[in-house]
Amino acid sequence: MRSLLVAELTDFLEGELSGTTTETFTGVSKIDQSIPGSLSFLANDKYEEHIYTTSATVVLVKKDFTPQKELDKTLIRVEDPYLAFCKVLNKYFNPAIAKSGVEPGAVISEKSTLGTNVYIGANTYIDENSTIGNNVKIYPNCHIGSGVTIDDNCLIYANVSIYNDSQIGENTIIHSGAVIGSDGFGHAPQKDGSYVKIPQIGNVVIGKNVEIGSNCSIDRATMGSTVIHDGVRLDNLIQVAHNVEIGAHTVIASQSGISGSTTLGPNCVVGGQVGFAGHITIAKGTKIGAQSGLGRSVTEENTRLFGSPVQPLKDEMRSQIVFRELPQLKEKVEQLEKVINEKNEG
Repeated sequence: MRSLLVAELTDFLEGELSGTTTETFTGVSKIDQSIPGSLSFLANDKYEEHIYTTSATVVLVKKDFTPQKELDKTLIRVEDPYLAFCKVLNKYFNPAIAKSGVEPGAVISEKSTLGTNVYIGANTYIDENSTIGNNVKIYPNCHIGSGVTIDDNCLIYANVSIYNDSQIGENTIIHSGAVIGSDGFGHAPQKDGSYVKIPQIGNVVIGKNVEIGSNCSIDRATMGSTVIHDGVRLDNLIQVAHNVEIGAHTVIASQSGISGSTTLGPNCVVGGQVGFAGHITIAKGTKIGAQSGLGRSVTEENTRLFGSPVQPLKDEMRSQIVFRELPQLKEKVEQLEKVINEKNEG
């Protein structure tokens, strides 16, 4: 790891420097477990005591941070120290993006193009008419179909399959075992009870700064495109069916499934094991609790929903209270029935 100038880092983070511009650091560390020559950060006030004893050379702090004691440290003031620290890790300390070159056993069509500083792992196959951008890293045993576009700075981990004509936006990360562009689940029933497969001739379009977890499956559209917009985060083991559209900066937790032609608006938050019926629309900013089931559209923005079938969170909580009291309610009803029967008999 080369030495990094504090001045260079300050410019990268668009921060404000308190200290010398010639200071350098060569690593990172936690503020309470620091080492000399490292960069650390203070984001939570409860850790402030450590900034006065830390061995770190440089510390990222909030813009309004005011030391309560004498402090002989180089500080870089930023809006969000934790976010700034994450940016530093990604740019300077991520070993996954350090590789370059084409390893033995990789097969690349002469009709495809590679950008600069790419890495293609062993046994990866890139079909014809595909375009791989600058600084793209594709780890071993991946399959990249024909006509695929992977824009700059993407990271594709081992054993990923990207089917024909898929488009991957810059700075996107796809984890191992993911399948991008597999056939949508389209089968037309016949009178005899059998099915005819409906050809899936669309593609998948993934925006910028997306992260797709391991073993996710994103189906190509029947016609048109399945679309994952900028900044979406998909956890592991998620199914996205044909012609689905997921709005920008939506986050979906593990084992959720989205049926065909459903649209999720931007900035939604979806818990684990949530199921979406097909052909529905979910409004912007919707937050959905784990194991919920959605069979109809959500039209009101920024609502909190839970349950199966889903309902407003407060209503579901009230329902849960009633459900827990059902045994006692049953007992009371039986007592009332007994009293009524005794009166009728008398």
